[in-house]
Amino acid sequence: MELQDWIRGMEKIFTVAEVLEEKKVNIGTLCLLEEVDIRWNTVKDRLLGPAFTWSKFLDELRAKFYPILVQR
Repeated sequence: MELQDWIRGMEKIFTVAEVLEEKKVNIGTLCLLEEVDIRWNTVKDRLLGPAFTWSKFLDELRAKFYPILVQR
């Protein structure tokens, strides 16, 4: 549930700050902590590019840190 809370919090920040879609991944990664930040640093070079959107970023996070039973 921590991941869902983090996502909700980031979405609120993005709305209030009127963050452009193409900036969301960069800003969101600044707020990663602990294991999630370590994981991101190991995969970011492979994932980052023009087609890597906030939605795809969240899919990556959920796949790694959101248990499949909770997703269902």
